[in-house]
Amino acid sequence: MSRRRVAVVLAAGKGTRMVSDLPKVLHRAAGRPLLAWVLDAAREAGCDEIVVVVGHEAEAVRREVAAPDVDFALQAEQLGTGHALAQAASRVCGDDAGDGDTGDGDKGDGDKGPATVLVLSGDVPLVRGETLVELAEAAEAAGAWGALAVADVERPGRLGRVLTGDDGAFQRIVEAADANPEELAVTKINAGLYAFPAPDVFHRLERVEPDNAQGEIYLTDAPGMARDDGERVAVYVLDDASEAIGVNTRGDLARAHRALMDRHLEALMDRGVSILEPARTTVEPTVEVAQDAVLHPGVSLLGGSRVGEGAVLHAGVWARDAEIGAGAEVGPHSVLDGATVAAGETVPALTARAGKGASDPPGGG
Repeated sequence: MSRRRVAVVLAAGKGTRMVSDLPKVLHRAAGRPLLAWVLDAAREAGCDEIVVVVGHEAEAVRREVAAPDVDFALQAEQLGTGHALAQAASRVCGDDAGDGDTGDGDKGDGDKGPATVLVLSGDVPLVRGETLVELAEAAEAAGAWGALAVADVERPGRLGRVLTGDDGAFQRIVEAADANPEELAVTKINAGLYAFPAPDVFHRLERVEPDNAQGEIYLTDAPGMARDDGERVAVYVLDDASEAIGVNTRGDLARAHRALMDRHLEALMDRGVSILEPARTTVEPTVEVAQDAVLHPGVSLLGGSRVGEGAVLHAGVWARDAEIGAGAEVGPHSVLDGATVAAGETVPALTARAGKGASDPPGGG
């Protein structure tokens, strides 16, 4: 039987290591909330239904990412990642979800049929849609119960190792502190990306008895239980281990921001844009830059800015929601805030030009 693909994105945590009143998933990288990047990856993977599990500052998260294809489930108490997924049961499965309680008092509406559930974290913005497609396909392959993604890293250090059998299927996760020398030599770690069958995964989570002092239920309890029942859990190795990087600190946020920017800059250069020093250039993914435009070092293009074909932006230009016409030349360290530069126009150095609706002072990039 064919399955729908549904994404459940875990976004209930506070993120105390960010030292911030803002929910971690709403911190911005490359001009957008971390959570927005994950939702877009889910959409690219063909998920027409997305459930975001909220908790800390739930209303703020709902307001930020509300969309027709996004539903929400509340995790009132943070009792582990498996518990978080369980709160989405009725959203994913309707009446075939056990007791159907999502944690916010709502019930399911009819049996929605089987689904492949992509379980994602709202603080992992580098994951790509094509990666999630391949992860889902691994879970849907003949003989597989589900799948989990692993990253192959050179120095896993204190991270838990994912152990596999001779057939490459999941066996168990062993913590570094408990691993023997042979297990410590394993370089595959849990990437925190999963594809599970619904409603079966929810029925299994209902049977989990927490065996830790915190009383928490973990996502890995479900594939572990499936394996113990004789099911095969596929292991999908990420081509790019950076897709598993989560944001837990301000340093992580800076690295994710730069990585997302670098992806966009590479795509622009592939389309014929000259970016003379990418490491010193900021172009948010919402910005459009046409072929043969030239961006000198220190340029920052933000918001809905559009740069026409053959335009030249000299060092230090800062532009937000600006229209820069084809063949225009903008002098060094100019500020264009909501402004329009006509095709072929030359803007002198150190020019400050504001357009309609430009009220906030420059500060992005």
